[in-house]
Amino acid sequence: MSIQDNKMQCEDSKLAFKLRPYPIDLTYLLQLSHYAFDIDGVPYGSTIGYHPITIAQYALIHWNQYLVSGIDHHLNTFLKQANWFIEHESHIGNDAGGWPISLPHPDFHTEGPWLSAFAQGSSISVLVRAYELTREEVFLEVAHRAVRTFERDILDGGVSAPAGDEGSFFEEVGVYPAAHILSGFIYALFGLYDYVALTGNSQIEKLIQNSHATMHKLLEEFDVGFWTNTDLLQRRLATPSQLALQVKLLEELTRYNGCADCLIKASCWKSYQYRWRSRLRYEGTRCFRAFGRFLWKRIQTSLFPKVQLTHVPLLRVCVALDGFPVIGGVLTILERMAQVTADIWQIEFLARHSPFGLHREHYIIHRFGAKMTSPRYFPFAWLYFLLGFWKLLSLLHHGANYHVILPQSGTFTGAFAALAARLAGVRVVCFDHGELNLLIGRNGEIHRAERIKELENKKVPWAARLLARQLLLLYWPSHYLSARITARLVDQYLIPGVRGDGLDDLCKGFGVYPSRITRFANMIDLDRHIIPDAALRANRREKLGIAADAIVIAIVCRLAPEKGLEIAFQAISQGLSALSLERRTRVRIILAGDGPLRKQIEEDVHARGLKQICLLYGEASPEEVIMLLSLGDIFLYTSLRGAGYPLAILEAMASGCAVIASTEPLANAYMLAEGRGIAVPAGDIMQTTMALVRLLNDLELCRRMGNLAREYVATHHSPAMFKRTLMRATYWSALDQFLDFGKELETSASEREGRR
Repeated sequence: MSIQDNKMQCEDSKLAFKLRPYPIDLTYLLQLSHYAFDIDGVPYGSTIGYHPITIAQYALIHWNQYLVSGIDHHLNTFLKQANWFIEHESHIGNDAGGWPISLPHPDFHTEGPWLSAFAQGSSISVLVRAYELTREEVFLEVAHRAVRTFERDILDGGVSAPAGDEGSFFEEVGVYPAAHILSGFIYALFGLYDYVALTGNSQIEKLIQNSHATMHKLLEEFDVGFWTNTDLLQRRLATPSQLALQVKLLEELTRYNGCADCLIKASCWKSYQYRWRSRLRYEGTRCFRAFGRFLWKRIQTSLFPKVQLTHVPLLRVCVALDGFPVIGGVLTILERMAQVTADIWQIEFLARHSPFGLHREHYIIHRFGAKMTSPRYFPFAWLYFLLGFWKLLSLLHHGANYHVILPQSGTFTGAFAALAARLAGVRVVCFDHGELNLLIGRNGEIHRAERIKELENKKVPWAARLLARQLLLLYWPSHYLSARITARLVDQYLIPGVRGDGLDDLCKGFGVYPSRITRFANMIDLDRHIIPDAALRANRREKLGIAADAIVIAIVCRLAPEKGLEIAFQAISQGLSALSLERRTRVRIILAGDGPLRKQIEEDVHARGLKQICLLYGEASPEEVIMLLSLGDIFLYTSLRGAGYPLAILEAMASGCAVIASTEPLANAYMLAEGRGIAVPAGDIMQTTMALVRLLNDLELCRRMGNLAREYVATHHSPAMFKRTLMRATYWSALDQFLDFGKELETSASEREGRR
């Protein structure tokens, strides 16, 4: 097509499509002193080669120049750059395309090629304009494939990273951990807006709205009160030119979507550029941080071997925790973590004391301290902190070369691990399995009452009991202080559960913003929870002295005050009295677990006349728990406090039980919604009784609930979902596996074409 034809079509396009000039003035790039040009007039660097961002911006400069001047040279140059994107597209997977960048980014973890939302969005802006000029379908086809990368997670060969509640952020550097760079995100939005203006694609329009809402939730994190950050990972202060660009981008974004909040924020940030106090604070903070980084780099070089995040088969991960568990929920999580990361991580453990028996053969464990150095008691908790800190520091000093430290508590363990990791320059990601939850309102009050009652029940001299109670008063401030230290130093929190349970507000009070918190779902391996057929189920029940047609209520928990077992048995007693005689005689109870209330539970069962129908199984291994749950029809959970996603409930759902659970923690209500179970207020005996009676009288309803619950677990709590959470929080940069797949598809297509 001739230049004259292109000019005529451009005039028609501007009337029909009303395509805007590119909103950002990039004319300074017309003088690319450090770039050469190939034979087609496409810029490339002598050391970095072709760079898609530079080429896209160079094309858009000439587009704007052409719209203003109508000079053929600008139009011709624009089309040459647009054709470069056609010729150099890389296929990503089976239906996406893009322009990977192979140059390592100096500030972020980039191994091998990586995608950039900035590059993808700018390229789309070029391609849709080229299509409007030429009406050549190839430009639109390539734009379609480039847009696909915005619909995909970085782990799937895209540029989108989850942020907040079902939000997404387009990453200028498409690797994990995600940086959340504001300017690159807005540049990407411009490309998507151009694409929607051309195609009217409603799905991409919804994607834009979702990501824009996500940006609004994160804007406050970029604002430091006197200046802005460029990103939310390194949190480096923007240079004056970067701040000016952020302001300009926000202002231009309002021209696309009319967002008043963006305009207000842009006005606020613009004022930072002219206030002398803001400039003074910026210069002072910048110099102080630069000096601190320089000084500490010198210290790190002398004290710790430099951690090289080069291409290695496995990431070296150190999991720090209080005494290595032999049984229980934390052990289950650790085993599942090791299971799903076997092909990407090499795990070592740092624990207060070693495990027993079989576990010693399976894991590498570094031991510190002794049994008395427990984080549950003052002042031993601080001794635990010091010994753990010194041990981890020693490991790092002697070349442990960990890439990531994963403390399994947000208080004392997180504090010592985060401090040592920060000193050594190692990324630290904190799992919290409920410790932070003990600092919140009702849960904290219940926990304190439990600890006091525990002291009162100890058979020790009154003087020792009095001293222990006074030390307990000193423990709570220590517990809170350790949580603040952890919050100040960790890079990322991984907290099971749902937003709204109070932990996000607690973390915000500690200065931890939403971008540093990932709420995730605990993993359940559904393959282990096999539903037995009628014959096998009857056989297993018979071995426990339970009839094949019995209606079994299963309870699996530690026999401790916080589990609310007195509520469970009171509800069962009242529920039985409301049943018909035939139905009542079929009910059986299985209680699995052990703990300080065992004797009291035995007495309560006897007093309520439930001894003949209640099997007190005692402590059960994980395999035995799965077997017992497979025999149950109803699972009863009456905990008075809790955190995250209780594994006992998830395992019962995976086993096809109809679950009745208290709303402590809040995640229970989400898990059991939409007919997957029945959630009742914590401590509410009447509603628990009513739920029991309803299910005991309707076994078909139990089966429907069990099926829905099992489907939910398969979708939301799978090993694949858990593994993706771990990869996002640590390090991932493996785009090349999708590029290789794309090359295989191209080769196969070429071979098929050749055979024709």
